[in-house]
Amino acid sequence: MADVDSAGKTGEDDPGRAAGLETLVQHRGCIDRIDRTIVALLAERVRLGLALGNLKRDLRLPLRSESRETEVLTRVRQAAPKPLSSQAVERIFSAIIAETSAAQDRGHE
Repeated sequence: MADVDSAGKTGEDDPGRAAGLETLVQHRGCIDRIDRTIVALLAERVRLGLALGNLKRDLRLPLRSESRETEVLTRVRQAAPKPLSSQAVERIFSAIIAETSAAQDRGHE
């Protein structure tokens, strides 16, 4: 379904608008592809986290390491490219770490 403006036009009447709508569709397709890649990488990261959790249990080590989490957050904050802020990257990775930890807890149940 084509995007419709407030006057009820889809863009076919205006070549510039039609081109803009086509670009919008292309950009959305790129975002969808990137989102699928991000989800696949997150799943890979959680799988590794589960393996590490099992290894830590075998070695009788604590599942979480505050120093390691701090190290990861520092590294990703420093690596944050524009337009991402270091604070945004820290929030994202804090959530990733929390989800990995939750998966480790569920994996042991």
